[in-house]
Amino acid sequence: MPLDLRVQPGETKEQYRARAVAAMKEADAQRRKALAKGEIPVVMDVDDFGFLLPGFDDLLRLKKSLPDLRITCFTIPLPKEFYEAGNAKQFSITKYAEWAKIVNSRDWIEVALHGFSHTHHEMETTYEQAIKTLTATENLFKQIGLNYVKIFKAPYWQYSYDAFVALRDKGYTIAIDRNHPRTVPDGAKTYEYNWSFEEPLPGSPIIKGHGHFTGRNANNIGETLPNILHHLPKETKFLTIGDYLEKYGK
Repeated sequence: MPLDLRVQPGETKEQYRARAVAAMKEADAQRRKALAKGEIPVVMDVDDFGFLLPGFDDLLRLKKSLPDLRITCFTIPLPKEFYEAGNAKQFSITKYAEWAKIVNSRDWIEVALHGFSHTHHEMETTYEQAIKTLTATENLFKQIGLNYVKIFKAPYWQYSYDAFVALRDKGYTIAIDRNHPRTVPDGAKTYEYNWSFEEPLPGSPIIKGHGHFTGRNANNIGETLPNILHHLPKETKFLTIGDYLEKYGK
């Protein structure tokens, strides 16, 4: 039920303040109960997951605090950091495949695609180049045996219209930045978040959260973990983006 915070006839400032505070506390308590019962589903996604990249410990810490956690990780196949001399020594297909087995064994982690090397303008490109990027990503993940879903988020949210067409033609759901809505071609499926991890929860019937593992972002899991746990009770029920699309169809 929506909060009625209108001033009542004859109500003093003190009376109004006390009533408003009590009403907001009651609304928050009811919302937490609804989250714990699964009446308000919560979708979570995190950017910049990947082999030799930081973040796995943050996921395990979050899972320990929220036992029913299911989460979509937008995963970078071959991060640009791999090309640095020190990191290149740590990379091999065998090691990558072992990491893939570890990820696959966590059925609460859903792997989605996040470009190929996570460089600027990767998907601000031609149709043909976008197809090549998607195909290269698919081939690499198949080579190491990493399970993934056909959900895609471009690095830095940078898409050309031709890339949208390529993603549609390859059967991908396209993640769109809520702060920069985009026009997509007919028949393209999209997904848009409505909560960034550093914010209070929105009053939506479905919470669709978004954050990062590292970098210059206000919504990094490490920094926002207290906020996440403040707003989400331990019993919160979660969906991956794939779960959400299957259940709600959009």
